[in-house]
Amino acid sequence: MARAKGQSARTPTVAASPTVPTTKASLEPTPLPPTFYSFSRLGDHLHAVRWELALVGAGFAVIGFKDWDWGNTSGFQTIEEGWFSKNTRHGGMDKIGHSFSTYVIADLLTDRIRAHATDPTGAPITAALLAFSIMSLAEAMDGFTGRHRFSHEDIVANGVGALFSIVRNSVPGLSEKLDWRFMYTPASYERPGITGDNGILPPYERQRYIMALKGSGFETLKNTPLRYAELHVGFDARGFEDKERELGYPIERSFYVGVGLNLNEVLFGSGPNPNFARYRDTLPGWAARKTLEYVQVPYTSVYAESRFSTIRRVGTRFQD
Repeated sequence: MARAKGQSARTPTVAASPTVPTTKASLEPTPLPPTFYSFSRLGDHLHAVRWELALVGAGFAVIGFKDWDWGNTSGFQTIEEGWFSKNTRHGGMDKIGHSFSTYVIADLLTDRIRAHATDPTGAPITAALLAFSIMSLAEAMDGFTGRHRFSHEDIVANGVGALFSIVRNSVPGLSEKLDWRFMYTPASYERPGITGDNGILPPYERQRYIMALKGSGFETLKNTPLRYAELHVGFDARGFEDKERELGYPIERSFYVGVGLNLNEVLFGSGPNPNFARYRDTLPGWAARKTLEYVQVPYTSVYAESRFSTIRRVGTRFQD
């Protein structure tokens, strides 16, 4: 067929292949997941607790020079102290004291970092590192005293306390269920003649350490009277100190199992009874609650005692 003048031959059209639309999101790099811990975060945490660290350092300086004879000798000395055996100086009470002190410092610093840091992620790690460093520095200072000296066992004990703080503050719900406490036992708990001394810290013969499992931390017990109850496991060692030796008391190491009253729940819990719950988040309320997490108030618990060793002295020897 003839074409009309000026009419061009039609060429077949090819369908364009579909293209994926380019969006702004596809041009941006995939974001990296946030880091759990970093040096910048450590710096943020240190700045958040700078005043707390200053107070802890000042407190250690006062106690160290008054109670622990820091700087009393020019040479660095070490000692192998052992752990909990009958031939140790304190029956292991000093080792528990090191662990507990490290734990308390780490726990308090964890709270303050979480309250004041720009990014509190990893607060238990920072706090544990700081507490371990402080306690290890104090132990190094003990190396310059003829009375105590540097002990590798104390460094291990410090690490145990720091690790316990990390676990307790990292496992969800654990801090609501478990407390580690110290009791300064009253005279009625001790043998006749065992009193205090002139130091700032209480002597080992007046100390007991307790783990408390709190009913208020369990959902099934929160709305029952058992939220005010606790299960306790405790330990102390007696007869190791100079005054006890002078009085002729035997060496005894004891475990305790019992029940106690959860004073934090009584005073600051959300139960039906009138208390101070509305003040729990104030600074005085926080201080009171933390104190009751670390201190077992005497006469608020009952225990069954099990002495797992009693060793009587015969002259300078021991007799089981």
